[in-house]
Amino acid sequence: MTAHSSTQKVPPREKPTVLVVDDDTKNLLAIESVLNGASYKLIKAQTGGEALMALMDGDFAAIVLDVQMPDMSGIELAKMIKHRKRTQHIPIIFLTAHYREDEHAVLGYDVGAVDYLTKPINPAVLRSKVNVFVDLFRKTCALADMNITAQAAEEALRLANMELAARNEALEREAEERERRIRAESAQAEAEEANAAKDRFLAMLSHELRTPLSPIVHAVALIEEMECPPAIREHIATIQRNVRLEARLIDDLLDLARIRNGKLRLELQPVDVHEVLRQAIKICQADLAARRIQVVEKLEAPDPHVRGDFARLQQVFWNLLTNAAKFGHEDSIIEVRTFVTEPGSRISIEIADQGIGIASEKLDRIFDAFEQGARHSQAGLGLGLAICKALVEMHSGIIAVHSDGPNRGATFIIRLPAATPAGQPNGEKNHEVAAPPGLRLLVVEDHHDTLATLTRLLMRRGYIVRTAGSIAECLDISREYEYDVLISDIGLPDGRGTELLQQLSDLHGQPPPAIAMSGFGMDDDVERSQQAGFSEHLTKPIEFSALQHAIARLAPRQIG
Repeated sequence: MTAHSSTQKVPPREKPTVLVVDDDTKNLLAIESVLNGASYKLIKAQTGGEALMALMDGDFAAIVLDVQMPDMSGIELAKMIKHRKRTQHIPIIFLTAHYREDEHAVLGYDVGAVDYLTKPINPAVLRSKVNVFVDLFRKTCALADMNITAQAAEEALRLANMELAARNEALEREAEERERRIRAESAQAEAEEANAAKDRFLAMLSHELRTPLSPIVHAVALIEEMECPPAIREHIATIQRNVRLEARLIDDLLDLARIRNGKLRLELQPVDVHEVLRQAIKICQADLAARRIQVVEKLEAPDPHVRGDFARLQQVFWNLLTNAAKFGHEDSIIEVRTFVTEPGSRISIEIADQGIGIASEKLDRIFDAFEQGARHSQAGLGLGLAICKALVEMHSGIIAVHSDGPNRGATFIIRLPAATPAGQPNGEKNHEVAAPPGLRLLVVEDHHDTLATLTRLLMRRGYIVRTAGSIAECLDISREYEYDVLISDIGLPDGRGTELLQQLSDLHGQPPPAIAMSGFGMDDDVERSQQAGFSEHLTKPIEFSALQHAIARLAPRQIG
């Protein structure tokens, strides 16, 4: 006879069942869509009474229970469930539309809730938590079917609880990380919008500040051509210096915005540092002479070439020299020195003054934007040194400052990588010859003072000039006046200069040689002008010599 095992096979159980209780049909359907299709059945109830009836007929792996219901609250229903021996072991997950109100949370946990979720429910979180309790239910049933010891069942329950805790911890970490990422993205978007708004404000501010400076520059140029006594010429020089200073302050604001946005570009080529220094000293000569300050040049670097942007390096040296003149004592000395510690390594440039010095506690912040060290008694925005630092670092250089304290002077030290000279080493532009007289110009400008002074200057140089104050007036003139070069403001009362150029191109079949004038001088503004067809973009206030050079570059060759 064949021996048969005495172990009886346990018939397979039905799918575990989850009870969902919510009085809102839409919520009930939503929860069903999240949990449906899983390896368990769903039984739905919309009232406490329906839920109690369902609990009398079967075993449940978990209960998903809404707190707010009309006939009895979820808290009251949970109390009744936990008072019945048959149902007291069923885990309850509370749902509420309120964000973890302390009173509800305490009441829920007091009546035996195992978790507390707020609406709208995260589908993944709800599904995960229900799956854990269903798995726990299955394991508990399996343990009962296999008739294992209570100790083993307790261990299995402990492991299941550990698994539940681990899953909950992972979900919480995921939720925290998602919230952190959303907050970071939101903060970044707000910061980018704030920067964009700041750039728009700076561009508009520079335009409004630059526009009135142009007629001043042109008027001073006209007065210079008159016979004036020396005292008047001194006043003219004072006006010129202060207009240039005002323009420089505006440029500093825009340069700082360019640097912070990564939009400042360098035109790198071999540059003679000694030539850059000499040019910067020449530009500052009027300021130095006014305070009877002498510059002592000790340009001792045997090979003073670096790879850099001539104009930007000149801006750095000009700024340092201007500060030395501004904060130096009258009848003092500024020493400008260059040297090389090791051939072929770095070129050092030192600019030392005998001025008011810098307090030791200010040295670390002297290169911060809007920081003026101990020199607050003088005018200025405190941007120059911050821009100098950024420009030097863009040349792969280092800038530092030393001062022994108030009234002990200051020494600024710049170190730049050395380079081999090649081609045109000093980076200077070839001098351009102004266009010959006789050229026919059409000038479009709606600012009356700018138009009047600029027209007078051009006519004194022998140019034939017609003027317009708007797009419509310019189009009327262009139909009967043949001109060689168009000079147009970008902002006009009836449109933009870029639109004018397109209309002139449509009228004549091709765009005329054109020069744009604008108070907007950011790189994007220049690029838009060039894309529209302007060959030159001059930023106000416009030096008349710069305008003449631009006209010369565009003038037809046959006019002599």
